Amino acid sequence: MNLSERRKRNPFQITTPEDLDAETTVSLFVDVFTDFPKIIDQGHVFLIGPRGVGKSMMFRYLQADCQCIVEKCKFSELPFIGIYIPIKNWSLVKTELRRFDDHHASELFNEHLMVSKIITEVFSSLLLNLNALESIDKSSLVQYYKNILYPLLDCTFTCEIDESGDISTILKFIKNQMEESYLKASRYVNKMAFRSDFPIYDGPLYDYQDFMVPILTGLSSVTGFPKGTIYLLIDDVHFLSDVQTRILNSWIATRTSGKISLKVSSQYNYKNYYTVTGETIDSPHDFTEIDMATVYTSNVGRSNYKKRIQSIVKRRLELLDIMVLPEDFFPPDEEQEKKIEDIAESYRLKFERGEGKGYYKSDDAYRYARPDYIKSLAGQSKSSSKYSYSGFDQLVHLSSGIVRYFLEPAHIMYSKGLAKGLKDIYFIEPSTQSQVIREEANNFLFNDIERYKKEGDENAVPKEDLEKLSNLIQGLGGLFRQILLSDRSERRVFSIAISDELSEEVERILNIGVNFGFFHRSTIGRKNRKSGGRTKLFIMNRRLAPIWTLDPTGFSGYLFVQNSLLCEGIMKPQSLLSRIERNNSLKNSEFVQLSLFSSENEQLSVESFDAGEDE
Repeated sequence: MNLSERRKRNPFQITTPEDLDAETTVSLFVDVFTDFPKIIDQGHVFLIGPRGVGKSMMFRYLQADCQCIVEKCKFSELPFIGIYIPIKNWSLVKTELRRFDDHHASELFNEHLMVSKIITEVFSSLLLNLNALESIDKSSLVQYYKNILYPLLDCTFTCEIDESGDISTILKFIKNQMEESYLKASRYVNKMAFRSDFPIYDGPLYDYQDFMVPILTGLSSVTGFPKGTIYLLIDDVHFLSDVQTRILNSWIATRTSGKISLKVSSQYNYKNYYTVTGETIDSPHDFTEIDMATVYTSNVGRSNYKKRIQSIVKRRLELLDIMVLPEDFFPPDEEQEKKIEDIAESYRLKFERGEGKGYYKSDDAYRYARPDYIKSLAGQSKSSSKYSYSGFDQLVHLSSGIVRYFLEPAHIMYSKGLAKGLKDIYFIEPSTQSQVIREEANNFLFNDIERYKKEGDENAVPKEDLEKLSNLIQGLGGLFRQILLSDRSERRVFSIAISDELSEEVERILNIGVNFGFFHRSTIGRKNRKSGGRTKLFIMNRRLAPIWTLDPTGFSGYLFVQNSLLCEGIMKPQSLLSRIERNNSLKNSEFVQLSLFSSENEQLSVESFDAGEDE
């Protein structure tokens, strides 16, 4: 492909990781294992996070074909063997299987389906890995089949393996036998859809401990096969049924991580942490849990996240021979930044005159300059919509710790340049950046929630709860907007901390918001120093900031709220906001408790801000 053809491609194209070849994956991947070292170490790991945070890309990078390139070694020399197991495309997550839920054989049958499917995926992966085919000794592989694998198979299978074939032929023979075990059980399930009884199942029943473990660990006896731990990279485990989730948890509880480490990824709606015997698996005793979104919304994580996005953008541009720094490719609105800098300088001069509020000369400038500029736009001219969401730094903040939330709008921005017929794109106009960011914010809240109402099955979120979630988000966004335009000491707020106990309804709505990526969840120390302890913290996704023209950058405070305020927010957000504005409840610039009164004189409470960072 020549330079002209490459330039017609979009460097920010989002491609499903499993569709990427090894060379492309390695060239695009930015090493994040300094943030998540447990993933590449022995041991079971739960990798939790919303869609688009980079879980699948990480798993693709850990596969054997990629690691041979990274380590510059032969397949036989790898320190571990990563096998990718995608759950999302599995047909074993079937409606028909629910008929087994109350049957005494439910766990046995589901485990067989899972084990036979995973072993099939293992040998399929080896067949696709040219390094493996070149390294493995054929006679040793034949002996492995005859002495280890075949004795564990159902007796109806033949042992007449064609020893004259090459490595590929032998691996395909083994894979087909395992696939036949899976298909036999799968066909039985399909027939159940047309029957009211439970006919006898006469196929094999394989399990983890006595079948999968010896088959996988036995591979180390094959000459040319790595001696390290096998990492089963099981992606999207939230798609498993409740029974299948318990089975997976039981595997983790067996503690075989020295030989087989289960690295599993899930969104926040993982079904449960119970085994088939009713016991729980616990972190860090049985596994390590990593919440990628929480890591990247912490103080240190934000800095690491920005560096990660810089590396991702730089690599993607270089693939098209665009040798431009990310900060130059996504320039800010210079006129706007000049005005904000003028305001910042006035704060620095105030500090020199002894009129500053912060501890350092730059504190007030950093904290207030941009909010003051946004506030000035909301004055008599009412031109808040003219605020420009442009510049690499702002785009990083707006992506809220989710790589996909940076790449998706960047892809649209670049496409607009291609649509104009531009042959060479060396930067994205600030006006284009801001336009796309505002459109994406509206789509994220309004279009996505409407889509969730129309899609799904009986397990989908009820429409009423989605309406309440939309109300809560709009209520909080409006409240954060009022705070930004107030005279309070801390005006950049994106987080709510819970000062009392959440009701079941409010907690359910907030958790739905977390599952859909509208909030990140964390904890924070309680305000009451005598009682101490921690409370729940919910951080609104900064991707939503343009809806209310909020400042998404840097430092932000927490807003302690009571459950009663959130109850009103999910039912009557506009009524709540009107009352707050009417009572001038946010006028006070000191850190004091604010009381908000409803028409029935019921006291609601928005408590004091903490002048601290989102955790």
